[in-house]
Amino acid sequence: MNHLREWQTSCVDEQLIDLNVTALNGSSPSEYLLYSDTLPRRNDGRISQAFLKQYEHTEQGGWWCSGIDVLTGEKDLWGCFKPNQPRLSSDRGKPIKYEHPPKTPTGIFALQVPVHLWRRIGQRFKVPIVSQDSDPCGAFPSVKFGDGFAARDFWQWMIEHPTVPLCITEGAKKAGALLTAGFAAIALPGINNGYRTPKDAQGNRIGKSRLIPQLQKLAMQGREIYIAFDQDSNPKTVQAVNVAIRQLGYLLSQAGCRVKVITWQPGWGKGVDDFIAYRGQEAFEEAFTQAIPLDIWKAQSLSHLTYTPDIQCHSRYLSEIAIPETAKLIGIKSPKGTGKTKVLEQIVQQAIARQQWVLVIGHRVRLVEELCQRFGLPYITQVNSNQPYQVFGYGLCIDSLHANSQAQFNAANWSDGIVIIDEVEQVLWHALNSDTCKNQRVAILKSLKTLMQNVLEGEGKVFVADADLSDVSLEYLISLSGIYLEPFIVQNDWKPSVKEAWTVNPYLETSPKRLIKDLVKHIRQGGKPFVCLSAQKLMSQWGTQTLESYLKKQFPDAKVLRIDSESLAEPSHPAHNCINHLNDVLKNYDIVLASPSIETGVSIDLKGHFTSVWCIAQGVQTATSVCQSLSRIRENIPRYLWVAAYGFNQVGNGSTSIPGLLTSGHRLTQLNIRLLQQSDLEALDDIDTGFQAESLLCWAKMAVRVNSSMINYREAILGILRAENHLIEVRIQDNNESREQNVKSQNQLTEVINEVRAQNYQAECEAIAAAIELTDSDYRHLKKCLFKTLSQRRALRKYDLQRRYCLPVTPQLVALDDGGWYQQLRLHYFLTIGRYYLADRDAMVARKLIEQGNGSLFLPDFNGSQLGAIIGTLEVLGIAVLILYPQRQLKNTDKDLQKIAEIAISNRSEIKMVMGIGIAQNASSITIIRRLLASIGYNLDCIGTQKVDKKSVKVYQVVMPQDERKDVFRQWIVRDEKYPGSSEPWFEEYRIPSANLAAEKIEHKHGIQLSLAL
Repeated sequence: MNHLREWQTSCVDEQLIDLNVTALNGSSPSEYLLYSDTLPRRNDGRISQAFLKQYEHTEQGGWWCSGIDVLTGEKDLWGCFKPNQPRLSSDRGKPIKYEHPPKTPTGIFALQVPVHLWRRIGQRFKVPIVSQDSDPCGAFPSVKFGDGFAARDFWQWMIEHPTVPLCITEGAKKAGALLTAGFAAIALPGINNGYRTPKDAQGNRIGKSRLIPQLQKLAMQGREIYIAFDQDSNPKTVQAVNVAIRQLGYLLSQAGCRVKVITWQPGWGKGVDDFIAYRGQEAFEEAFTQAIPLDIWKAQSLSHLTYTPDIQCHSRYLSEIAIPETAKLIGIKSPKGTGKTKVLEQIVQQAIARQQWVLVIGHRVRLVEELCQRFGLPYITQVNSNQPYQVFGYGLCIDSLHANSQAQFNAANWSDGIVIIDEVEQVLWHALNSDTCKNQRVAILKSLKTLMQNVLEGEGKVFVADADLSDVSLEYLISLSGIYLEPFIVQNDWKPSVKEAWTVNPYLETSPKRLIKDLVKHIRQGGKPFVCLSAQKLMSQWGTQTLESYLKKQFPDAKVLRIDSESLAEPSHPAHNCINHLNDVLKNYDIVLASPSIETGVSIDLKGHFTSVWCIAQGVQTATSVCQSLSRIRENIPRYLWVAAYGFNQVGNGSTSIPGLLTSGHRLTQLNIRLLQQSDLEALDDIDTGFQAESLLCWAKMAVRVNSSMINYREAILGILRAENHLIEVRIQDNNESREQNVKSQNQLTEVINEVRAQNYQAECEAIAAAIELTDSDYRHLKKCLFKTLSQRRALRKYDLQRRYCLPVTPQLVALDDGGWYQQLRLHYFLTIGRYYLADRDAMVARKLIEQGNGSLFLPDFNGSQLGAIIGTLEVLGIAVLILYPQRQLKNTDKDLQKIAEIAISNRSEIKMVMGIGIAQNASSITIIRRLLASIGYNLDCIGTQKVDKKSVKVYQVVMPQDERKDVFRQWIVRDEKYPGSSEPWFEEYRIPSANLAAEKIEHKHGIQLSLAL
């Protein structure tokens, strides 16, 4: 009865075991296993003695398991035998735990299901079970058990009811554990046995993979299928499992199934049966409900590191690492606060001692400056331009990795040295996607490629470090080098113990009001908080500047320090240059408010000063960035966290599929090129739209990672924290306060916050309007300055607004611009009166990108710069016509509006791709039109109801914006007549027109069009 105990240890029901598992010994195992007609046999038909000898070990006994053949509904001949004394494999010398019938195609374990488990599954998914021996009208009848009816017919019931989800796991015992827990489940004998790939005699693939027939029978159209393979820790095994899930999931999706992947925390059991045994059936039920759709799982799996570590440790702090001379690309993956930078510091010191140059690359100026200070290297601005190579290297931002930067960087001059990229995941994403790199992106990526080639092909080394180091970054750098090399991986698997782990208190409400209320209470009780915020602008309700004013008002005697990009750059601000000596500065403050400007690369080692860390994550930063910001304070003090349920900072069309993202991008590129061909852009014939395919692929991989985390933003962040062993304790509402009191206090908080924000913002708008007016030369000089005073930043903003709108800068204009007025006006202008100049505008933007890239285009930047497809979409959907007749009454029942809705819904993905506007499958025509109108600043108002076919239907009317866009359009059209495409604010050849620009010149030519447009 050993098999009974073994299966019960895996939480399998005893009746299920009796139906499917049999103890065998002697010659019986061979009778179950050796039945194939293709086995080697003697002349008398008996199996050859040599082959029988391979299975002598089965005579010592073991257990046999088989289920139902879902193709026939009969008892399955195929199964598996687990011998008590396994043989060793001939290739690796490892025990073969399970024997399957040789020379026979593998099948699935569709175990016979006793009636009480069948009933449990039916009840769970609200699907009735009916037998010949029961009342067909009964919801869940009492099925007679004993003749095998329930066991044999369960799988026919599954075939007939595709609404019942199906779990797929590996190994019969695990399927038994899932069935016992009340979930329909089949098992594969191995992770790759759910499909077959045709191959020739030499093992070469000769056709497409396909599901095995038994699985195809259950893969019904619309069925939800949950894959629950083992959660292994071995990198090679993880990689193999991931490949199998992708392939199996793809084939199941092609069959019309909705595929999800079940995951659980490391340490909670390797197999799903171990997980249930360790955490209980309720834990599995929670994991089942939180299963990840296949596309999102694939995106999240791109965060894994599956290279086998060359050095693996479990150390609280990394020690000196011995890097072999042959290693070229060295990846260091170690948790936050475990001394990665200290290791890099030792590497730099050793290189300098050898008189070997070092190049440090980062993505934020002040973080690279801080690294350089620790490494004993100058930042690029400290290097004497006349003698740049008298120092052993320097540090710079990746934004400057091109010849036109202040660094005048030439990758051809760098070889045989050391390149260090700390926080490599964020540095590469910054290079591939940030706005600050956009104008020089192609040049930056070309330099990065040349640098990798020179260093990795020569005698140099590249060190990359990140707590979240993944295959994506390593594979990208390898692909840039153009040579095959195996990275040398240092992996520290340390995780905090129970005593060392943070206590993280998440707030689950829809806004951070209760967190702010508790923060104030904490300060009143003498607490000294470090507060991480995702925004800094005055318009943000929960940004650094608004909360700084609010907390100073609440605690006038407290010392408050705001650290964000503005305060760090303001020479007169206490935060200026504080990153280089944060520990000395912060100890002088009671409250610190920090933006993402110090989310990475900073270690705050103060002990006994701060009492807590607080965080408001509004859905702007990536999930890993939020977790990074929480770890800047190294001391183990409580963390309080409010995270938006969903993020909104999606990339591209928001797809979580690499093919979906790239395919839509290529289609948009082709559309934009076709539209540009209507202009006389000669450079189009020579442009390289296939520039650096490896960079585009890396961009797509990182983009889908971001998009997947934005869909379940809160859970993505909490999941990372759980995986790091931190203790999550949900913050419960104070029971001493009634619901009414709580609502009242939160409303009061909102009023005070909004009042503070409004006052600050109004004062800033007025200050910008009153700022000095810069000349063109003053503007160009000031733009190049690394540090700018507050008055200088305001003057730059005023200059930009004047160029953009050709209007006097007023506080109202500043507010309109902050609210996205320019984007709305630009679309409205080119949709109407400026339509004639649209092709010229897009051609000029394309030409600028082509010139900057020396004939090459990075497709995401190119697609994001073009307006032709957006304007064309608005025209096709009738928006240009609707705004010409604002008096028209609109109803959901109008035939033309229904046609617009039909076109929009059938082209949802294209509209999302082109305009970034998501349209629901069941959206009404009014909802769709309202969303499209909002893109140009228009709206719809409900003006009443009408009876249509005896039903009351709401009536709407287009609402024209009451703003100064007519004056702006007058100026823009004169500029475009003089310099086509010059309505773009970056148009360098254009100079600001005088206030009395001759608008009368356009009255005769464009007066009618302008009136119609408005």
